[in-house]
Amino acid sequence: MDTFLSMMPPQERQRCSHVVTGKPVESGGSAGRDKATGQGVVYLVEQWAKDNYFDLSSATYFIQGFGNVGSWACRLLEPFGAKLTAVQDASGSIFNPSGIDPDKLLGYVLESGGVAGFPDASAVDQGTFIGTKADIFIPAALENQITKLTAPLLDVRLVAEGANGPTDLDGDAILLDKGIDLLPDILCNGGGVIVSYFEWLQNKRSEFWDLEEVDTKLHNLMISSYERVKAAATNFNTDWRMAAYIVALKRLEMVYKERGIFP
Repeated sequence: MDTFLSMMPPQERQRCSHVVTGKPVESGGSAGRDKATGQGVVYLVEQWAKDNYFDLSSATYFIQGFGNVGSWACRLLEPFGAKLTAVQDASGSIFNPSGIDPDKLLGYVLESGGVAGFPDASAVDQGTFIGTKADIFIPAALENQITKLTAPLLDVRLVAEGANGPTDLDGDAILLDKGIDLLPDILCNGGGVIVSYFEWLQNKRSEFWDLEEVDTKLHNLMISSYERVKAAATNFNTDWRMAAYIVALKRLEMVYKERGIFP
């Protein structure tokens, strides 16, 4: 942002802070931007639980990735009573069937640089980690992690994609065949981009929204998108990833038709 503003006439600089988002709050950033992606994931997991009459207070889950998205998702799920049993990052994989405290783990990771060696859990290998029996799996790290090799090992009810592209085509087909519900990345991890848009909007309007307003607006957008995708999945008798693409493409189609680009 500083580089961009240095090239603008002084009288224009105040009006140009919106060109970069994810800024610190003190420099024009938005409240809630740090947790926004993880918050969006949790909003959708909560809605999925309501739709499926599933009690999150008795849920178990495990997560791949304990960076911004993963650590926030875990901390935001904790008040629901859901139990975190396994975590993996670049340093290794850990497991504790009695539960892992997300706040303690975050403190350890900030000091050590990774989850490996966390004293309140045991080290496990990749196969054991991906085969963890739980209700929910949140891949929140790398792409192409759920594949024809790993998808058969999953023993969960729901995959909530906090990462971009964590499931490949083979993995998608296997999840569908196994009856595992999927909240696809294009829907599930959109919270960060949405709050970046909120930041852009606040800067353009010279406004600052408090955290409650940001969270409320984010929740409303995430849930309305969830409901549209759910409806498309039912109407077109398809999986949720395809339904999300249908919703997006139909919105584009409508605009093109209204502008006379399509006959």
